[in-house]
Amino acid sequence: MRVKNATLHLGLRTQLFYILLIVIFPFFGLAQKTQELGTVKVEELTEDQIRDFISESNKLNIQDDQIEEYALQQGMNSTEVVKLKERIKLLDRNKPNNDTKYLQREKPLTGNRLQDSISFLEQKPVLDLNNAFSSLIAENYGKGVFSNSKITFEPNLRIPTPKNYQLAADDELIIDVTGYSEANYTLKISPEGVIRIPLVGPIALSGYTIEQAKKIITQKLASTIYNDIKNGKTFVDVNLGVIRSIKITIIGEATLPGTYTLPSLASAYNALYACGGPNINGSYRNIQLIRNNITVAKIDVYDYLLKGEKKNNIRLMDQDVIKINTYNIRVELKGEVKKPGLYDVEKGETLATIIKFAGGVTDNAYTAKIKVFRNTATDRELSTINAADVSKIFPQKGDSYTFGKILNRFANRVSIKGAVYRPGEFELKDSLTLTRLILEADGLREDAFVGRASIHRLKSDLSPEIVSVELAKLLNGDIPDITLKKEDRVVIYSKFELKEGYYITVGGEIANPGVVLYEEGMTIYDVIMMGGGLKENASVQHLEVSRRIKNADAKAANPQTAIIFEQDINANYSSDSLISKITLLPFDEIYIRPAPGYFTQKNVVIEGEVIYAGKYTLASKNDRISDLVKRAGGLTQQAYLDGAVLVRSRQFTKTELANSQAGLNNLMKQNLQAGVPSIILQNDINGAFKKKSDNVGINLAKILKEPNTLIDLYLNDGDTLRIPKQIQTVRVNGEVLYPALVRYDKNYGFRRYIIASGGFGDRASTKKPYVIYANGAVKGTKSFLFFRNYPQIIPGAEIFVPAKKENERLKPIQLISAFSALASTMAIIFTLLQR
Repeated sequence: MRVKNATLHLGLRTQLFYILLIVIFPFFGLAQKTQELGTVKVEELTEDQIRDFISESNKLNIQDDQIEEYALQQGMNSTEVVKLKERIKLLDRNKPNNDTKYLQREKPLTGNRLQDSISFLEQKPVLDLNNAFSSLIAENYGKGVFSNSKITFEPNLRIPTPKNYQLAADDELIIDVTGYSEANYTLKISPEGVIRIPLVGPIALSGYTIEQAKKIITQKLASTIYNDIKNGKTFVDVNLGVIRSIKITIIGEATLPGTYTLPSLASAYNALYACGGPNINGSYRNIQLIRNNITVAKIDVYDYLLKGEKKNNIRLMDQDVIKINTYNIRVELKGEVKKPGLYDVEKGETLATIIKFAGGVTDNAYTAKIKVFRNTATDRELSTINAADVSKIFPQKGDSYTFGKILNRFANRVSIKGAVYRPGEFELKDSLTLTRLILEADGLREDAFVGRASIHRLKSDLSPEIVSVELAKLLNGDIPDITLKKEDRVVIYSKFELKEGYYITVGGEIANPGVVLYEEGMTIYDVIMMGGGLKENASVQHLEVSRRIKNADAKAANPQTAIIFEQDINANYSSDSLISKITLLPFDEIYIRPAPGYFTQKNVVIEGEVIYAGKYTLASKNDRISDLVKRAGGLTQQAYLDGAVLVRSRQFTKTELANSQAGLNNLMKQNLQAGVPSIILQNDINGAFKKKSDNVGINLAKILKEPNTLIDLYLNDGDTLRIPKQIQTVRVNGEVLYPALVRYDKNYGFRRYIIASGGFGDRASTKKPYVIYANGAVKGTKSFLFFRNYPQIIPGAEIFVPAKKENERLKPIQLISAFSALASTMAIIFTLLQR
């Protein structure tokens, strides 16, 4: 258990160490990436690299000036920036016009430095902008091994102690004695390399393996206090408890050179990951492990990348030195290779070997020629090499090899589309003619238009031309056959493509009204059946068919615009009727009218103080409010007739809806001119349109006394008659000092209710108060000179006091202009009076 706990403790420390490395490395990766922008040669970038860059920048809505500013800040030469912008223009970049502030902080600062630092690393705009430029920068092959957070090379501390593990100071040993004698010792090796067992004395173990140490300890115990070990009745087991830490130094071209403290089980790859691997100048092929001033191993990371072999990945010892040398020869592979990037080249390796490192070329690679950019003593030169010679070419320092893409064209392709059975692309065989191509496409369809076909062709200068063919004469042998050329596109037209689509329109009382595809010989019954049959309320009389006129006399005084047929139909669609013999023509329109004596149930609701409240079906079109009250059993004793209201659902006709829209638009225009805020107006308009019903003010007492008169309204489908019980309050709202619900008093007038609510406010419009009665009726205030005639107040009324409109104050310049105009007028009047 102690071994397990000790190992777990060290494991947690080690994991924390690697987590800190994962958090810190993005800073160095970003810094290294920005340094590499200074090495970019825009003219050597492939089109795919430019397209990737455009795609990434478009996703982020990065503007041209932002690209230029960032590139210059990160070390790109100003000339290369100009070249980059020109290449972007050549590819016809489509970039959004909206201006995006791409450096806004996504997370607020917390005040905690560690948390804010991690949040800074997570800011997407910065990293994404860096990723956009990453497509322009070649990456060292193998770099991802040491910057990938999912590959840690963390030493496994949960394995049994290796037999060849050499003990040293600070290693902790656990000695278990079992059998006839039972004992347990946990001892740490001292700086002098010894352990001290009670009653046994010091035992020197430094430099011994764990197996050797076990033999030494067993012999010491057997010769001192545990004699039963010799006869096999007592046993000794020695295990490693807490392992020691070692210090190693990493020098040379490391991303983070320095001295590192690692577990004593760590190997060379653990140390390389801890330092971030080689930097931009470091070699991946020449890494030395130095021990006691002697190189004991040379590490080539490519062995691990290509074969999965960790050659020379020996266990580290205290004071070991790892030296990452500078690269000797580094070349770049770009374009159509499977792993584009920078590759370190060892002595004797050819270009074929490097291509193999990159996984070979892609399926679309142009393999006949390879483009080479090479440094000379004074400048750079461009040359091409044959793909067959790659095994003979030894790369030189700074070489850049570009593998092009095969052209998206065909040397022997023709195509045919349209009214043939197998349209598509075909091989251009020797002297392939148009008739042979039609045969390879399995011939013409029955709907093929043989009057004319088209061949779309490219001339020698790639300008397009069209060759028209009289197809019928060609197939009959009346004209010579046409030999096809590369990339010819043959179009055989269909008869249906050359005329308007034929259809029949059916509407009215049919299950599925709409458009039906015309078929020759179609009758009215066929269309009705295709439309799902007649509705229950459909009339079998006066069915109307309208037909287009093609040759009307346009000069006539009253030219006929359509031919109209009106016929009766049989409900069983029998074929002996006259209408079954009418054959329809394209574009005919059929309309089936509703039966004149067919009605669906229309329902109303009565609520409140009646004997039998609920839903009622109207018995006739002439049912009125008084009829509904009578059918409901009459009123209760608590019914408040003055508060009765008829709620009518909105069921506008198209004309009423258009008139309502026009009225609301005019009202909105007038209010805007009057200075009412547009947001308030828009809310009012939306509320008006969303309103499902309206309250109709009625006088139910008078209706019941004078039934079947003009005040006794006809009921409509969906109406609701609400009769409340006696109301004893009056509500006061608006610009009063204390809006309140006031007890009704028949001796109170309008002003008494205002006083009961604290009186008028400072902004109250005393000329325009109005009252909404319980039955939905509205009444306003009448004014004459200084006299006000306020509405009568009854139980259930609600008083509204609106705010008066604030007069706009005149500006000083307006006051001066007004006084000047007045003075001028007075002067003119005075002059006239003097005459």
